[in-house]
Amino acid sequence: MVNTTQRILPYVRQYVIVSIYEVLEQDRVRYEKTDSSTIVSEIPVYGNKSIFSISVSEQANGTQLLVSMVRPHKYLSADGIQRAVTAVADRISQYLENETVLANALLRRSKLHESVCKA
Repeated sequence: MVNTTQRILPYVRQYVIVSIYEVLEQDRVRYEKTDSSTIVSEIPVYGNKSIFSISVSEQANGTQLLVSMVRPHKYLSADGIQRAVTAVADRISQYLENETVLANALLRRSKLHESVCKA
């Protein structure tokens, strides 16, 4: 049974860690930082709370995000476990993408505003 997923994200490690905290705080869940790169939390996914371990490590081509289910909800099937692990990784990845797109849009808007004001 696979209860882990990993992603290589094109962001610096610290930005990924902050994004993990943001996602967990949006869900209003408590979490425990077990070391400088690992967070353990009980996260509800599709109505089922399970214990997840989320860790990050710097790689040559980005930051590796590793999401593992430590203790699944008692009624989750093997497929349900994999969907839940993927959903947590997706939420973190999506948060990062949304923040990056928003930051780029604000930067473009600011530059456009500057050029209009100078004209």
